[in-house]
Amino acid sequence: MAEGGAGRLAGKKAFITGGAQGLGACFARMFVAHGARVFVTDVNGEGAARVAVEIDKAHPGAAFSAVHDVTKKAHWEAALAEADRAMGGINVLVNNAGVGGWGNIEDETWEGWRRTFEIDVDSIFIGTQLAMPYLKKSQPASIINISSVAGMIAHGNMLAYNAAKAAVWMMSKSIALHCASAGYDIRCNSVHPVFTRTPIVDPLIALGGGGEEGERRLARQIPLRRLGEPEDVGHVVVYLASDESRFVTGSEFKVDGGITAQ
Repeated sequence: MAEGGAGRLAGKKAFITGGAQGLGACFARMFVAHGARVFVTDVNGEGAARVAVEIDKAHPGAAFSAVHDVTKKAHWEAALAEADRAMGGINVLVNNAGVGGWGNIEDETWEGWRRTFEIDVDSIFIGTQLAMPYLKKSQPASIINISSVAGMIAHGNMLAYNAAKAAVWMMSKSIALHCASAGYDIRCNSVHPVFTRTPIVDPLIALGGGGEEGERRLARQIPLRRLGEPEDVGHVVVYLASDESRFVTGSEFKVDGGITAQ
């Protein structure tokens, strides 16, 4: 649907990081199906472009893309300015780009720790700070930070990832409270998926033996006994991007098949 048409996200202009595959690509497709325009970024610029071109074939003028290293301030400045020009504003920011991490307090390296934090945490600080002027000009606006259930429940071999995703959770609350106290119509929430069928869980499936057996071992930890699908997370993110969530801020949304309820 074109901007201004019918849809839950009509008139929304979304900037989505990590959009070359997995959750980010799913969000972009779902957003446009609900009436939004999207600007898809990824360090894999060719992948982001493929997603945007695919979407644009079905919804002409609805999708744009850029190569974007979320750890670099200059990349954020250029991508946000380009998105603002392409879409005529930005009123949804989805901080989705991220990496997994596997290591305990004895074998995690400083380099691995820093890489996880630079991509999963520092990028959200840099990007959200730089995006604020655009969001303030296009209120009501929504910031959606993709965290993980790993930010709520720990694992002995996921030291950096646990710490990084917990930081995203608390950072989201701080951003939400600042925006509210400043009188901005900008809300900020975090989303916490469990193991979802995207490339980031492939190493965990491999650790469990790979293939269907690896998936079954992961799924046994989840009360609903299956892995999440990208669309399971996407439905929550669409809600948070829409004006249906105008009174929702500083909250965490678990899309976890019940794992944190145990």
